[in-house]
Amino acid sequence: FSALFFAAAAIAPAVNADTGKVEPKSIIELAAEDGKYGTLLSAVTNTPGVLDAVVASFPVTIFGPTDAAFAAIADTVATLDEAALAGILAGHVVEGVFTAQMVIDAGCVELMTLAGNQVRVMVKDGMVMVNDSTVVQPDIIGEGGVIHGIDTVILPGTFMPCPAPATDSTTDSTTGKGKGGKGSSGKAGKGSSGKAGSKGMASSGKAGKGASSGKSGKGSSSGKGGKGVRRIRG
Repeated sequence: FSALFFAAAAIAPAVNADTGKVEPKSIIELAAEDGKYGTLLSAVTNTPGVLDAVVASFPVTIFGPTDAAFAAIADTVATLDEAALAGILAGHVVEGVFTAQMVIDAGCVELMTLAGNQVRVMVKDGMVMVNDSTVVQPDIIGEGGVIHGIDTVILPGTFMPCPAPATDSTTDSTTGKGKGGKGSSGKAGKGSSGKAGSKGMASSGKAGKGASSGKSGKGSSSGKGGKGVRRIRG
């Protein structure tokens, strides 16, 4: 893998010599063709160990800052050594495939990145947010996983846990019993403070090849991503 790999992505799709069929494009190729992720691809290519770690973890979900997002913090990036930059880049990658719809259905999820820290992905005001970044281009799906374009580089210290699930605290004035989670003296609603939102959200594992069929990961019934994932429904 080198800079030439990314340059080749924009030339033509690969054709299988035996079958004559067009091979599905990788998420790296699709990002290169899009034209908004050149800074990200250059950083991933030129920072030792990063591309190898990403490819070794396929299928993955990449929260990819656009060129404009990197330009906004160019002065900060210029001060980083290779190790610090590698850590920031790894903090944008999660094992397993998590589509925008999966996050919308869950409400809020906490995902472990390749850097060993978490990101919060949640729906807020009709938008999918990754920490304090907004997803501006969801579901670039190809060989190796999915990329979601984001408008801000994810920096250390921006993670906040998912909000606690809302509970109905209505109290019966005669008995003093209130409605709460399972195990309390009142009626329970799912996701309230009994069995709470610590359930793992398994990734779909789809996207090994093309948009639907692909490599299955490990750690869940259909793909990578169940490990280290915390879901809280909003």
